[in-house]
Amino acid sequence: MFTLVGGKAPATSFLRHVMPLAVGALCLWILQGQISSDTFAGLGTALANLTSAQWISAGLATAVSFWALGRYDLILHRHLRTDCSPRQACASGAAAIAIGQTIGLGVLSGALVRWRLVPDLSLAQATKIATGVAVSFLLGLVLCLGLIGVLFPSDVLSFHQGLFCLFLFCSFGLLCFLYPTFRLGRAILRGPSLRMLGGIASLTLIDTFCAGVALWCLMPSDTALPLLALMPAYMLALGAALLSGTPGGVGPFELVLLAALPGIPQAELLCGIVAFRLIYYAIPFSLAALLLLRPFAPLAHSDICRRNLHERDLRKAPRAEIGLCRQADAGVIASRHVSLPVLRPGQSLCLLFAALGGAPEAALATLKKQAHREMLFPIVYKADGRMTAVATKSGWRALHVADDLVLKPSEFQTEGRAYRQLRRKLRQAEQAGLSIERGTALPWKELAQVDADWQARQGRARGMTMGQFCPEYLSHQDVFLARLKGRVVAFASFHVSTDEWCLDLMRANAPVPDGTMHALITAAIAAANEAGVPRFCLAALPPERGLIAWLAAKSGCSTGLSQFKKSFNPKRSPRYALAPSWVQLAIGLGDLLRAVRRPNRNLAHNHHENNEFARARGV
Repeated sequence: MFTLVGGKAPATSFLRHVMPLAVGALCLWILQGQISSDTFAGLGTALANLTSAQWISAGLATAVSFWALGRYDLILHRHLRTDCSPRQACASGAAAIAIGQTIGLGVLSGALVRWRLVPDLSLAQATKIATGVAVSFLLGLVLCLGLIGVLFPSDVLSFHQGLFCLFLFCSFGLLCFLYPTFRLGRAILRGPSLRMLGGIASLTLIDTFCAGVALWCLMPSDTALPLLALMPAYMLALGAALLSGTPGGVGPFELVLLAALPGIPQAELLCGIVAFRLIYYAIPFSLAALLLLRPFAPLAHSDICRRNLHERDLRKAPRAEIGLCRQADAGVIASRHVSLPVLRPGQSLCLLFAALGGAPEAALATLKKQAHREMLFPIVYKADGRMTAVATKSGWRALHVADDLVLKPSEFQTEGRAYRQLRRKLRQAEQAGLSIERGTALPWKELAQVDADWQARQGRARGMTMGQFCPEYLSHQDVFLARLKGRVVAFASFHVSTDEWCLDLMRANAPVPDGTMHALITAAIAAANEAGVPRFCLAALPPERGLIAWLAAKSGCSTGLSQFKKSFNPKRSPRYALAPSWVQLAIGLGDLLRAVRRPNRNLAHNHHENNEFARARGV
């Protein structure tokens, strides 16, 4: 079968590889017309006059610059979760850039070098890393131009131009926070985290500054060119060289520097460029070529592994609410001592509720280590008091975010003054002819209609840490139905584990008899008692005091839900959000809030068209 895309692919590939060479040839032709023959005649003398101190200083600056360049790869490896060692990532990255910037076609040559040097890396992964390094460097260069334009405005780069560059960089960071994943054709791409952007920005500042210093050190001493005057011109020339894709940036780099520095004699400027190419291109290229002769050995397995979330994990979970992971694209990170159910809402690696096994100390250490590896912020959401005490002792920050409402099914009763409201509601439901049953073969069409009616009144269901209606999701829960004259008018679902049941969804048509939800919960508590479950959780409410309580009151959170849950006379169990710093805690909670209010619609969805879910997939 022939397609238009398939027919044009060879021509497109040919143009993509030939165009940089054509651009370089054109720039060299223009450059030859602008430089007199006397300039080339004096070039050898100017190079001979460079001192040893200039060469050594430029060499040291080049070494620091390539140290930063290699760490770009380390960031990209962590972003892609390749488990490559830092030594291999940095060395292969520096070698790939040294070869790519010299021979041109940086993404293609860089991918092949990385693929050759790192045996555990596939060609697809190497290409992703090479592309990511190129894009991230250009992004960091925008930040560098912005900073130098704002702090040191000049004729080459004005204050307003610098301000515009800073605006572009900050806008990109905001978009990455608001839209951590996005669809490009059929592919779903994961954007850089804020922590990754910060690392890229820092490395780009170091890299470009040191490379500029190397060029400045090699300028003849009689040029008297200030470093801050050279920097914006060098950055613009570097950007032109990268965008052109010519071997070594030859042509565009020289043209931009000559145009941006008209006050510098051409012979002196070309002397610095030629010397710079020797120290910054030729020597790193030679060292990288030697490195290619002997690739790295395969790595041993990491001490922390990633795996799918299995049903056996959830059935034995210490907190039944961990069942929310079924709909939140969650996975498990595990070490020898601990297993953690984690979410990645965008900027953070979030431990949800509690570890599946292991001590709190090991859980926090593993979470922090893996978050660092993935360039994310570690956060724990709804930790119990024990983990919170361990975390705060280790310097983590804690915020009281919710109270779980917990009761013991074996001690539950409806007698006494504390249950007066509950008894009244149960009588009203009974008088209305409401019947409660525990679902076995669930009537999915009726439940879907109840959910659709509820969403029409309440607004679209939220996600991530809040359950949504989905047959596949509910099939793992215990569901109780309320019928009126044989028709399902309401239902409630519960996460189930060995030690706990936890309320998840409550859905009802309008109107339903008073006490309908009270009757559903009471029937579920009785069933949990029959099953010998020691703990029953009515999910969470905002705390009664503190920042979250004030925010909940300001946002107009319904008091009806609070009164409903309190009618069962549960005990409050405080839950906390934890992070190593207040900044990370704020970013992590903002990340979760965005994911709750705007669930990721790029993830796979089941046949119920109004809701989309991720299966428990690999991480």
